[in-house]
Amino acid sequence: MAFDGKAFGKEIVEIVKTYVRGQLEPLQARIAALEAEKDGKASKPVIRIAARQRKD
Repeated sequence: MAFDGKAFGKEIVEIVKTYVRGQLEPLQARIAALEAEKDGKASKPVIRIAARQRKD
């Protein structure tokens, strides 16, 4: 059986594309949420920071 470089290359490219697509999905969802906020389609989140007590 001879080595088929083209078939091997296609297989590797598909594996890499699938991996990268899976890694970027959370980022794409976050970008969509930020764009929706920018366009006024989503409510803005409330950020609360606890106050620290001063040490005297």
